[in-house]
Amino acid sequence: MPPLLSLTGLKCAQGLVGWWMVKSGLEEPPKNSDGVPRVSPYRLAAHLTTAFVIYSLLLYTALGVLQPRAPAVPEPLAAFKSRAHLLALLIGVTAISGAFVAGMQAGLAFNTFPLMEGRFVPEGYFGLEPAYRNFFESVPSVQLHHRILALSTLTAVTAFWVFAQRVPLPPTLRRATDVLLLGAAGQVTLGVATLLNAVPVWLGSAHQAGALTLFSIMLFTLHATRVPSSAVATARMSAARMHKVALAHA
Repeated sequence: MPPLLSLTGLKCAQGLVGWWMVKSGLEEPPKNSDGVPRVSPYRLAAHLTTAFVIYSLLLYTALGVLQPRAPAVPEPLAAFKSRAHLLALLIGVTAISGAFVAGMQAGLAFNTFPLMEGRFVPEGYFGLEPAYRNFFESVPSVQLHHRILALSTLTAVTAFWVFAQRVPLPPTLRRATDVLLLGAAGQVTLGVATLLNAVPVWLGSAHQAGALTLFSIMLFTLHATRVPSSAVATARMSAARMHKVALAHA
């Protein structure tokens, strides 16, 4: 019950964050030439972050109910899990950086790949003062950083998959790493296609869905590192036997 109450509280907070985000588009004067109100990229990123947190807790809770696991991690999987945690963090940060790309409409500029209008480092990169604003408010910087994070994620997932081939993993966990690699490659492909086509709605939506899908696969992989709880397995077997006995005497 406490986890459900916590999730309920977070969901209520998410509604407030959503309104706080929308409010920025109603209060602040449009900075773009078409005069269309735009929400604050900072608030958009905050809204996406809280959504990812809530989704992660819901998914991990559901996985725990469907496949109860023992609290301890087997020694051979300890190194695997530590790498998985770092990879999950990288995937999450990459997704959040995408919120700034969306909030700044940075995908409408530099619609070439792998170069940005013929340059590795685009013109105008890190041109704002103070310097921290370039990470969140500069179109060239925001897009370049998202590209770097996306390619770093794909590289890290590939390295993680190679490492997984050298570790004795359960079949379910090995399949999860295979799907994770395919998901990362597909997500980068979607991102490049979205950029080259100047962010049509359907491709942009597919790219956002791909980020959540990739993160979900990563969460499943993390959950699968825990061995099935013997106590839970024993309880299930006992319940099954009792059910059979009850049916026999019915």
